[in-house]
Amino acid sequence: MFGMEVVPARAEALRSKAKRLVTCGWLAGQQLGRFTLAAGVTGPGDGS
Repeated sequence: MFGMEVVPARAEALRSKAKRLVTCGWLAGQQLGRFTLAAGVTGPGDGS
């Protein structure tokens, strides 16, 4: 989905980044390993 090779090291790096974005309020963790934009965040350049 992200155009990256599917290897454990890359998957863990991406998961770690997503978890940091949850902490910052940009993403919401819906289910284990599934992330969506947080409420009020509309996408790139939204000013949030």
